[in-house]
Amino acid sequence: MDANGRQRAVAEAFAIPGRWIASEPLRTGWINETWIAHFDVAGRPRRYVQQRINAHVFREPWRVMENVARVTAHVLGVLERAGTPERDRRALRLVPARDGTPCWMDAAGEIWRTWHYVEGASSRDVVTTPAEAAAAAEAFGRFQSQVSDLPGPRLHETIPHFQDARARFEQLREAARGDAAGRLGDCRPELAFAEAREAIVDRLNQLAAAGRIPERVTHGDTKINNVLFDDATGDVLCVIDLDTVMPGFAVYDFGDLARTAATRAAEDERDLSRVQVETDLFEALAAGWLRGAGDRLQPAERAELVFAARLLPLMIGMRFLADHLAGDRYFRCDRPAHNLDRARAQFALAADFERRGGELDERVGALGSHS
Repeated sequence: MDANGRQRAVAEAFAIPGRWIASEPLRTGWINETWIAHFDVAGRPRRYVQQRINAHVFREPWRVMENVARVTAHVLGVLERAGTPERDRRALRLVPARDGTPCWMDAAGEIWRTWHYVEGASSRDVVTTPAEAAAAAEAFGRFQSQVSDLPGPRLHETIPHFQDARARFEQLREAARGDAAGRLGDCRPELAFAEAREAIVDRLNQLAAAGRIPERVTHGDTKINNVLFDDATGDVLCVIDLDTVMPGFAVYDFGDLARTAATRAAEDERDLSRVQVETDLFEALAAGWLRGAGDRLQPAERAELVFAARLLPLMIGMRFLADHLAGDRYFRCDRPAHNLDRARAQFALAADFERRGGELDERVGALGSHS
């Protein structure tokens, strides 16, 4: 079956009204394969987002979809009870398969899902103003609040130890020992940078074990490009990319957001002199996230925001470096040594958060309880 026939079969497997016209690939994200399906619905064009879940990354895609279906339904319920206008644009909505399940398996055993397309909205790879940073952060904080009362059972941990800095450290060590792609000689300084910071990788796990910070439902991938902005008003509509929604620590979500939005440098910036924390952006992020989360956060979680912002670029940098050493098996690369460039940029950012930690702690401490 050619690509056109395959995409027609995928499109028609879901409970979408109307007639399928065509599907076009959308080159976005590093993990899943994404297509835009065009339909004619009662004479009007409609679009839907269809994705093939990467089973190499998500070994149990059905569990991913169970998490996603539960969380999206819960968020939509929160919005409905609050009387929120434009609810169909302020939360992701799944289109069920024709058998009523949240996803569909094709003849090759691949798992597909379909979303309603949020029209008049787009994502951004880099924030440009503190106001934009605050708006995006508030959306992620609001998501944390919306899922804080998600009924049991506990969500599936779809990627074991996904938000475990100790596990990521050990994975890097294993990748360096194996040196599967023969690349260790080119990145010994980066490996040494990570190994010199082993002492901090257990901090949040230890706080959780002591009962100081709670386990929560977390987004797990709070990059700035996982927020949709309204093209007309600039307002933030909703957060997207929920594949990594699972149990974790709320401050990990903030730390991941800070690493991508507290600097104007790209995640794979080669000019490391440009990789710097911008205080105004960081303060806006903290204020927005605290405002969105509201009173759901505990004081101990708030106290760890700056540390999380330091830890997450270190942790993501370790993931990039481990993937580089393993031969680029996880993250999609667009150029030679792309993962090494990413690791270097993330380590540079982690180092700047280290240097600026005291100042940033003072900024967070000066924010009001709900900012």
